[in-house]
Amino acid sequence: MRSRAVLLFVALVLVLASAGYLLRTWSVQRSVRAHDDQVVHRTVLVLATLADERIDAGGAVDDALLRPLVSQDLGVLFHPGNGREVEVRGAGFTGPLDTDAGSADVWATAPTADKGYILLSEDAAVVHDAAWQSRSQMLLLLLMTAVVAALVGALLSSWYVRPFRRLAGAAAALGRGRFQLDLPRGGTPEVSAIAEALDASARQLQDRLAGEDEFARRASHALRTPLTGLRWELEEAALLDDLPEDAAAALTRSLQRVDQLDAVTGELIAASRRRALAAQATVPLEVLARQVAQHWTDELDARHRTLTAAIEGDGATTYTPGPVEQILELLLIDVTHRSEGAVRLVFAVGTDAHLRITVTAESIVAARKSATTPLLRARTVATALGGRLEGEYAAGGVEIVLPRR
Repeated sequence: MRSRAVLLFVALVLVLASAGYLLRTWSVQRSVRAHDDQVVHRTVLVLATLADERIDAGGAVDDALLRPLVSQDLGVLFHPGNGREVEVRGAGFTGPLDTDAGSADVWATAPTADKGYILLSEDAAVVHDAAWQSRSQMLLLLLMTAVVAALVGALLSSWYVRPFRRLAGAAAALGRGRFQLDLPRGGTPEVSAIAEALDASARQLQDRLAGEDEFARRASHALRTPLTGLRWELEEAALLDDLPEDAAAALTRSLQRVDQLDAVTGELIAASRRRALAAQATVPLEVLARQVAQHWTDELDARHRTLTAAIEGDGATTYTPGPVEQILELLLIDVTHRSEGAVRLVFAVGTDAHLRITVTAESIVAARKSATTPLLRARTVATALGGRLEGEYAAGGVEIVLPRR
């Protein structure tokens, strides 16, 4: 798409430049023809005066008189009142020597004293060549124009598509489950409209996650609290000494049913939390950990720091990568500003496939209060996902716990 746009831009510039050259050439051609027409009219008057002087002196107007006065691209016809016509042609003159009004040549006539006339004509090629003689320079200019247009077109195309590339990246991040997006601000109305739509979708995703987490907590409380109370009552009843055998058996079965119901409730709540944020967006933990570790290694190497990473548990367990990447990107900023020395990153699969990530560093450095902003933003994202973030790098490490999604 970008290369086609550059080619179209170059073609448009060449068409406009060619049209400008043609208009300029036609204008020059008309100006040259008007100038030569004036010159031919003045010259033919001079020739007529010279012929009159020869006739008055009793001489003849012949080839010997006219030949020295005719240049390469001119032709002269002397038509006397009586006698033979005299025709003199320059080497480059190929047109007719007549008074045809439709002739392309530049010509003019002047009367002579013997009631004849002199015709002076300039070959049409003279005007054409004078206007079109810079064709080679024009081709070179068009070539240079094409090169410059291609460079300008590439720069304009790059400038124009840059916000759309950022929008594409933000859309891909949203598809991976991220809801804090790097969106272009300002620009064309179309870019602003798309950015606003993506931002609204991200906010809706965040609100949905917060609502689902709140629903899971309320459902867990609403279902498990009465189940726990019911179990206590059944256990108390089962402890009575005078219960008939069939009643004791019924109480035992009821306790088993309560345990089964409690287990199913827990499974349903865990399943609702494990649901992926975006369809087909989950990746195995080993792939996610490798990508994150490589990014951290590149950033820390630039600051002459080392990273070690490890996976504990089943690396094939899948997670939505966007939220994990977003939290760890914010933590990476925090680590580079508020810690020193080697860094260790541990990914662990916990109970109910919860993801537990621990980040440790050798020491903490004093930093301005504003430097903790990335950590606070990471904690906000973790909380919105139904998880938590707590701890300090040099005192057991910063621990992130996220439910499986």
